[in-house]
Amino acid sequence: MRYFLHLTYDGTNYCGWQVQANAPTVQQTINEALFKLLRNEIKSMGCGRTDTGVHAKDFYMHFVTEKEIADIPDFLFRLNCVLPDDISIFRIIPVAEKAHARFDATERTYEYFIHFDKTPFLKKYSFYQGFYQINWEPMIEAAEFIKTIQDFSSLCLPSVDFKTNICYLKKVQWETLPSQHLILKPYDEQQIYAPLQNKLTPGEVVRFTITSNRFLRGMVRKIVGTILMIGKGRITLDEFKETVTAQRDFRVHYLAPPNGLFLSKVKYPNLQ
Repeated sequence: MRYFLHLTYDGTNYCGWQVQANAPTVQQTINEALFKLLRNEIKSMGCGRTDTGVHAKDFYMHFVTEKEIADIPDFLFRLNCVLPDDISIFRIIPVAEKAHARFDATERTYEYFIHFDKTPFLKKYSFYQGFYQINWEPMIEAAEFIKTIQDFSSLCLPSVDFKTNICYLKKVQWETLPSQHLILKPYDEQQIYAPLQNKLTPGEVVRFTITSNRFLRGMVRKIVGTILMIGKGRITLDEFKETVTAQRDFRVHYLAPPNGLFLSKVKYPNLQ
């Protein structure tokens, strides 16, 4: 039998999603919890591979088990009891034998959050940049520019897992959230926040949102980090455009830290 799990997790205490030999991961933790309840080998696959410390507001995995789950609501309750507090399962969904959490997904959305008022309560979920003067105007233009490209070789980390660096972006934008508590709000694509301005008021948070059919290794963090280098005057907008167009390595780039990044929405054609 094959099932989808619809879940969310705080990635702070995990070395990413995928099972590793000597490090705690989200996939391993869920596999072990499923094994405790089902008592048979669990084969699973996630909709993506989040990095160490990256969070997921919306995540899907599938798993295959020899036993049918007779009472899904009861099993869901028991599974959440076995799992640690930083992983929560929303739904268990019976699916067709060939349904695939990774390859059937048609669209993924990530959010990246940046805050400027120093507070101990945001350090796990947002990138503090209160010490810097940032010029947002060229950063907004850089985001508009990457909507026009398809090859993201300059804006990802090397990986043997991908045969091509072609991605099709649907949405890229910088915007302002009026309050810090909105960082943990479930993603709502219909919600429109204020356009980003150079002058922020106390308590406001900046959000970078990007939607694509697929993402490459480290892609969102490298996009955010490198565009931040434009806002800080480390590279020019023209240099950014030229380097991306030529598919070269950047002279100066920065991989934004994982704590501000959330996988926030995953879409499937036949899944409500």
